[in-house]
Amino acid sequence: MFNGLPTLMKYPDRSPFLCGPSGFTFDNCLRNKQLKENGLVEPKSFATGTTVVGIVFDGGVIIGADSKAAIGGMILSKTIRKIVELQSNIFAAGAGTARDTNALVELTRAQLELHRMNTGFRKVPVCCANQMIRQLLFRYNRNIDADMIIGGADSSGAHLFCTRSDGSTDTAPFASLGSGYLVSMSILESRWSEDLSEESACALACDAVAAGMKNDLSSGGQVSLCVVRCDFSVQWLDQLPRQVTPAHTYRLAPKAGCTTILSTMVHPVLPWRGASALCEPGGSQEPGPGPGTSGASRGQEVRRRSNSLDEPEAKRKKRGGR
Repeated sequence: MFNGLPTLMKYPDRSPFLCGPSGFTFDNCLRNKQLKENGLVEPKSFATGTTVVGIVFDGGVIIGADSKAAIGGMILSKTIRKIVELQSNIFAAGAGTARDTNALVELTRAQLELHRMNTGFRKVPVCCANQMIRQLLFRYNRNIDADMIIGGADSSGAHLFCTRSDGSTDTAPFASLGSGYLVSMSILESRWSEDLSEESACALACDAVAAGMKNDLSSGGQVSLCVVRCDFSVQWLDQLPRQVTPAHTYRLAPKAGCTTILSTMVHPVLPWRGASALCEPGGSQEPGPGPGTSGASRGQEVRRRSNSLDEPEAKRKKRGGR
């Protein structure tokens, strides 16, 4: 019991992944549910954002991320490092709730170290780290708000995994996550190729993160890059975002006369005083005299029509005079 509320710690036979000091525990969820039923107002949650990318090149893998930590409209830091080390050959970058991401990374790092010691201190495969993370995320059914990009190198080469909060995993040569992932993915899809060199891959990762930072208010700061090569060497690069130029530019410059005119329609524009009279085919704006109509009656009709059109103006003058 925790302050008179039921907890999950009364089940000693559960896995340490589910409860206990070495894993996740949801005691506070039961407590918060009881407090909400008692009338306590739930605090407002803030959305956070980030932009992380991963690229596989000829000789290794690169993970890039921005360096701004924001909660809603408040910026906490502009120099935070969002790329973490799981093993000496495996690195990851997360997007989502910072507390959930840090807890997931700490637990995975501990389990990977135990696995490394149990296997004779050999290099842990990258797929092993991805499998541990996806099992934890799938087990908690989206209660852990963390999307991860896992990259590294092992005896079989360089690998990159994109794992989301529901436990689904994609194995792709390039990936992007976070609130600015759509713009970053457009840069990656337009410029990635299988024979990328390390220098070109670094420039591509920097441009992809910079594009996400430019089009996302929750991303910013500088670009952090982690280069993991197949010879297990690691290099960290921190640089300011470069000016991103579009890969394709289309300038429309149509020439005069290139469009065929199919038909022409002319609409006459009549002045207001003659708007009531329809334009005759002969071009006269005054209606022709009907049969049996004299010139005097036609003049009276024209004066009566002009008086009716000028009546609003006369009323305005009369009111103004008063």
